[in-house]
Amino acid sequence: MWYVIQVKTGEETEVKTFLDKFRTEGAYTKCFIPLFEDVRRSGGKCRIGFRKLFPGYVFIDSEDPERTFEILRTVPRFTRLLGYDESDGEKLFLPISTEDQAFLQTLFGDGLMHLSYVHISKNGRIDRVAGPLASYRNHITKLELRHRTAIVETEMFGKLRRVKFSFWTDDDPTLPEIEKLKNEAAGSDVLDGVVELDVGIYPGDYVVDETGIYGDQVFLVEKVDIAHRTVLSTFEMFGTQARLELKLDDVCRVDGIVNNVQI
Repeated sequence: MWYVIQVKTGEETEVKTFLDKFRTEGAYTKCFIPLFEDVRRSGGKCRIGFRKLFPGYVFIDSEDPERTFEILRTVPRFTRLLGYDESDGEKLFLPISTEDQAFLQTLFGDGLMHLSYVHISKNGRIDRVAGPLASYRNHITKLELRHRTAIVETEMFGKLRRVKFSFWTDDDPTLPEIEKLKNEAAGSDVLDGVVELDVGIYPGDYVVDETGIYGDQVFLVEKVDIAHRTVLSTFEMFGTQARLELKLDDVCRVDGIVNNVQI
């Protein structure tokens, strides 16, 4: 059974390191901090890193909860357990629900949630999905193309929580594991309800080109073409307004701009 410990965010690794000392005593079979492959954009390119899927939580797989609970009582700065109960003067250590465990096991089997793959149709919508996100595509509440991020809302640990999924597209560099997902997606049915993309950039925004071609030049967005993944921008040149088409994945919004002047 899986149990979950709530600790102070940032101390997950410290608590896990402490608990690992007791693994040989048979208190539990596995202690882990779920991670996910996170896509970061820098200089117009996508890079993959690792982040905690549930900050502030440490998971334990144990068949001896009483022994595990006794160990937890000795953990420095230990706060509380999810399922901790003091009713009737008794302290209980409860597992997460079978539904929550089943949900989590669909996300990761080795403690790591891997990237998903999404296919973007010619009209600028997601019509196929493969990977961890595929099972929850109908629960997507927000999808940001630029950051390659999809947010899914689901009931978990007794509360409505938001789970972040990272994904890869055909515009990103070729990866062996993604090629497998592409083949899987190609053989799947087109989504019944296509997912609208939120690119995070809108007409009226000011952006800069991260490729460095235009230096620090700031551009005013006039139009966003999701289907072609471009933005039509204007900027001042020799006293006149010039137009330029930029790749959507290459630009970054600049906040605090009024009349092309950063404030």
